[in-house]
Amino acid sequence: MIDFMNMYSDLEKDLLGNQKKLMISSSLSVYYGINGDGNFRLSFMSSVIPPKMESTKLLKVSQFEESDAVYWTCFDLMQSTAKQVFYTFCGDIVSSVYDIQDEHKALILLKNRFHTWKSMFKRDISKITDEMIKGLLGELYFLREFMIVKYGIDDAIEIWSGPDGANKDFSKGTDWYEVKTVSANMISVKISSVTQLSSATPGHLAIIRLESMSSQFEDGQSSVGELFQSVLRLIEADETREKFLEKLISYGFDLSDDCCNVKYKILSCTLYKVDDEFPRIQETDVKFQEICKLSYELIINALERFREE
Repeated sequence: MIDFMNMYSDLEKDLLGNQKKLMISSSLSVYYGINGDGNFRLSFMSSVIPPKMESTKLLKVSQFEESDAVYWTCFDLMQSTAKQVFYTFCGDIVSSVYDIQDEHKALILLKNRFHTWKSMFKRDISKITDEMIKGLLGELYFLREFMIVKYGIDDAIEIWSGPDGANKDFSKGTDWYEVKTVSANMISVKISSVTQLSSATPGHLAIIRLESMSSQFEDGQSSVGELFQSVLRLIEADETREKFLEKLISYGFDLSDDCCNVKYKILSCTLYKVDDEFPRIQETDVKFQEICKLSYELIINALERFREE
């Protein structure tokens, strides 16, 4: 995927209102630059009329005819604090028209890919908590490093049920996984509801340890933004891509650079077998219907005998 972050960062301020051509193999000409209002712009030029695309709150779409048989479709980022997601959007939408030599087909693919991303740019930027960032980072890491390896990209995205409000973060058939992300110095892990580890069939608890790092730290998996991009690059099917983006939105994924750029180093990911011997509170253990919410904590070191290789 093209490194749009560096490309936009290298743009000169005097390029305001101008664009540079991106050299790719496509029937569409692709340009990137800064519009007259100072906003980042990605543009596609065609010799045929493009299908209509509608703007969102954070992404303005401008379509116009410059001259005879010269048509433009331009995407302008309206909020500078969402640059990281915009860079990923640019790389993904440009990849949709790679090596497509039929303009009509390329424009349809362009529209379809934009439609996939549209809901991501519909919302106002909202603040996501540090704990939610850690939780999302942990689930994205587990998705990429374990679930995709075990089930393949399409099934792994499908069974990622944490963002959907399901009881388990990942489940397929009778197999299930609950992912918990904790800071390096934590001695316990919080189980925030009885249903998270409650099941008639054995499952797995994954505990991911991480530590905060400076903004300069990079290892390809140190931020939500990096993991987001690395998973997205693996997706080929449009349906899977749309599901992935929808799940991120459901999770509360924040488009702001703050959410994407907070850096952590993942120290370990340990799996524990959750069965009848595992210390947990099950739904059947709660005898009083007046109890509506129950959480508890497990001492991590005490779980060593349940550790899986």
